[in-house]
Amino acid sequence: MATLPFRDSTQKTTALAFVTVALTFRVDAGARQVPAAPDHAISRSYNRSLGVDCEHCHSVNDFSDASKPTLDFARRMEKMVLALNEGPLQPMGGISCWSCHRGTAVPARIPRADWESIATTHASDFAGRPEPLALTMSVYAASLGVDCSHCHVAGDWTAASKPPHEMVKRMLPIFDLIPEYFDRAVRMPRTQCYMCHQGRVRVERTPR
Repeated sequence: MATLPFRDSTQKTTALAFVTVALTFRVDAGARQVPAAPDHAISRSYNRSLGVDCEHCHSVNDFSDASKPTLDFARRMEKMVLALNEGPLQPMGGISCWSCHRGTAVPARIPRADWESIATTHASDFAGRPEPLALTMSVYAASLGVDCSHCHVAGDWTAASKPPHEMVKRMLPIFDLIPEYFDRAVRMPRTQCYMCHQGRVRVERTPR
């Protein structure tokens, strides 16, 4: 059996208490059974991916309490990931919570210096073109840790013959799909290519 990632004995005791409560079939006045724990309660995949304890989303005193905003957000995220993996990301193998979070509750944002250096290097290529182009192309390159020739043909930046160029078009619908799972009046995730890629072409799905 795999060893679960506990920081200390206190965290282990709290986590096991949650799992014990969730696994126990409790009978209420109507003799209805409460479902067993979800997979993530056993594997602690959410804990590992976000670097949090169970009480980040759940009430210590009442596992069924759904009043915490973080629990609602996590449920929305779960539905979003499922939709992405069954939709536009299915051919690529999908993503996981780890893909963006990498052990932190808030996913990393692209460092400004990373894309600014690329924009400066290619200033002559962007000269005379629409202003947002330099920002967009520089962010793409920095997010994947590549140079412009990864998607474009050197000497003919308008050519769209390379597979990575076509891949970008397939990724764009993701940014329209994600907002469908959240309430703008409450909380909306801020998405970037960098959040999943974090400087690499291939997206991580599990810790390395």
